[in-house]
Amino acid sequence: KRFFIVGHKKQSGGIKFDFDKLQRKVIVSVGEALADLPKLSNGQMLEESSYRANASSEYAKLMRKGQHKARQNYVTASKPHIIERYKAIGQGENWKAALEKGLLCSYSSTKHTHSGIYKRLCENEPSVTIANYRKSMLIHPWEHRGLSLREAARLQSFPDDFIFKGPHSYQQQQVGNAVPPLLAKAIFEQIIALT
Repeated sequence: KRFFIVGHKKQSGGIKFDFDKLQRKVIVSVGEALADLPKLSNGQMLEESSYRANASSEYAKLMRKGQHKARQNYVTASKPHIIERYKAIGQGENWKAALEKGLLCSYSSTKHTHSGIYKRLCENEPSVTIANYRKSMLIHPWEHRGLSLREAARLQSFPDDFIFKGPHSYQQQQVGNAVPPLLAKAIFEQIIALT
């Protein structure tokens, strides 16, 4: 969950910001957001790749911005025992599914493990919050691997022409730390309308 604080100068009259009054947009599912991106495998690091399919959703069309290839299709390589855990986890499930199948025996304690660890995304639902998706080990909805940099960026509403800089781990952190651009746009449009 996200918590928002909107600050303002009291002497300027203040802003009466009400999230509940914002116009609700169409909900975009994980499947709609990711369906056209390239098919990738564990550890694949493609700087550029053709899209898997035509952009069928309005969201995918918006994210493509006329691009013909997806960039920064970087998937962190996971060890074989991690891939086995991924295979045991269905859409919407998390680390508990792997635990029930005896695949988390290397964990010394699951007492402080939160529900977002080893979470496989549901194709027909909106995405969970994208924090540091590599550390959380978010799982692709259809493929037995973690999310690629471009997939996580798509879920955060970064257009496909946005290029992340620095080492791969920094790029992953940039995506996770970011405020989704379309969310920022909606908030600032509301603030501007109220001032």
